[in-house]
Amino acid sequence: MIVIVVGMHRSGTSAVAGILHLNGISMGSDKTFRPKPLPQNPKGFYENYSFRKISDKILACSGYKVKSFNPVIPEEVTVGKITGKMTNLIHLNESDHGKWGWKDPRVCLTLHCWLDVLDSMNLINETRIVFVSRDGASVARSLTRRDGLSTEVGLRLWSAYNRRALNLLNPRSVQTFHFAYETLLAEPESLCGKLFRFLATDFDSSVIGTFIDPDLNRSGREKSESLTSEAAEVTERLTKLEAESLAS
Repeated sequence: MIVIVVGMHRSGTSAVAGILHLNGISMGSDKTFRPKPLPQNPKGFYENYSFRKISDKILACSGYKVKSFNPVIPEEVTVGKITGKMTNLIHLNESDHGKWGWKDPRVCLTLHCWLDVLDSMNLINETRIVFVSRDGASVARSLTRRDGLSTEVGLRLWSAYNRRALNLLNPRSVQTFHFAYETLLAEPESLCGKLFRFLATDFDSSVIGTFIDPDLNRSGREKSESLTSEAAEVTERLTKLEAESLAS
């Protein structure tokens, strides 16, 4: 089984990837996990740099750099000559692990490229998407603290990433489980129980405390600003998708 954790920056994907990793779904290794734990994410990112590097190259082929923090993201993103590297990396991990995956916020923008390669390798039926979202205003405030972005730019980035992920998932038949980070914080054991039933994998609930605590949602404690019409539309779509996932 291959598990792709999809979600915008500052949305709790590191915590989710850590919970998956400590429950036997390999998200990488000490060698491939980069960046290492930092003050803004002391428990670790659980981000396999090998996959992140390829997604950066895919975006660069379309003239986009994640670190530019430009909320205007090219609509057409193609892999060019990178397909071989993607295939080799997937094959390497598939050979080494029975259950594995990766987490990288850039996958919100490059997911279709990865799914096309997985499909060409006849691995699409083994693939599961875990899609994590977080309140847009909370993400915008978190980006302001970490990167000095204005809340307006942060909210536009949040809308762009999540809208792209939703649009890329919509025509696909890949099994997807979506939930809000706030739901994970409020009901961690219940939510994780549903997540691991979706993944048909045993779950050790003692792992939750390693990653989930009230302080992880520092930005969410503040009063939310009113959302733009674009962000409100994305929020509505995310809320609907979560309801469908939790009801199934």
